[in-house]
Amino acid sequence: MGNSARQEPSPYLPGNSKSLPRTGAVRNVLGPRMHLLLPLLAAIAFAAGSLVYKRALSEGATLAHAVVVNNVVLGLAFLPLLALDPHPVPWGQVHLPAIAATAFVLGHLLNVASLRIGDVSVATPLLGVKVVFVALVARFAFGEPISWLKGIAAVLTTSGVLLTGATDFKPGRRSGLTTALALGCAAAFSVTDVLIQVWASRFGVFNFLALMFGSLAVESLLLLPFLGVRTLVAPATAWRWIGLAIGLSAIQAILITTTIGVWKDAAGVNVVYGTRGLWSLVFVWWAGHWFGNVERHETGPGRMTLRAAGAVLILTAVVLSVLGGK
Repeated sequence: MGNSARQEPSPYLPGNSKSLPRTGAVRNVLGPRMHLLLPLLAAIAFAAGSLVYKRALSEGATLAHAVVVNNVVLGLAFLPLLALDPHPVPWGQVHLPAIAATAFVLGHLLNVASLRIGDVSVATPLLGVKVVFVALVARFAFGEPISWLKGIAAVLTTSGVLLTGATDFKPGRRSGLTTALALGCAAAFSVTDVLIQVWASRFGVFNFLALMFGSLAVESLLLLPFLGVRTLVAPATAWRWIGLAIGLSAIQAILITTTIGVWKDAAGVNVVYGTRGLWSLVFVWWAGHWFGNVERHETGPGRMTLRAAGAVLILTAVVLSVLGGK
């Protein structure tokens, strides 16, 4: 560290397009489109995790568990990535991953709040709007190009999630608030994804992700006084669901952020990731009873069919995203 003043500027800072050699090797192994399998796995993990978090909240878990404990674990899980990056950390630019972490904290907080008050089969599909948000932020804030097939895929995804979300608008329900929280979550996460795509490879993908999630842990801990330290106390029955939810959260976070950082395809990745709405419907319908979820019976076959129709539009968008490539 003593000779840091004599080192050349890191080639991974903003303004330099040189990519990380080790991540380039990963791209060559998986090929130009096979990387979209990773957000598909993340979508399944997210949908399952949403059901688990819903059960944990019903068992006595709080926002402190879903936000603070979850994000501290994520910070520890990503920390070893620092050892995988062969280049020095550009400490003069550590505010970049911290900014991305702030957007992630906000998105995660809004996501948990939407699950707390609304149905999984509504809140989760609505997050698919993030596809459009990512494309808009990338295009107008950073000048990233968008292929016409991905543009069509984004429109289909939006149509699908809006059709799904509209089925829950009923008098006397808090669906309006659920929708607002889910859309706010999608917007915050879209900013996070675009910042990862734009900054990570120039900063050093592994360096960036490790410091981003380290910042996430610190920023989440700063929320604890507002949430209340005593809210960390939960019944023993809740902790097994909390642990399972955190594990699924870590899996999907690693898959999504690493894929975006390495392949720099936030729009395409998020179209595939948008299938978490489809998977949430599948889990609610066929496995909801394992988690104590009664949405299938309370919603009724008519509205569940409309939600499924929206999911089909999302699936069509996934196919277009794969065909569209980069």
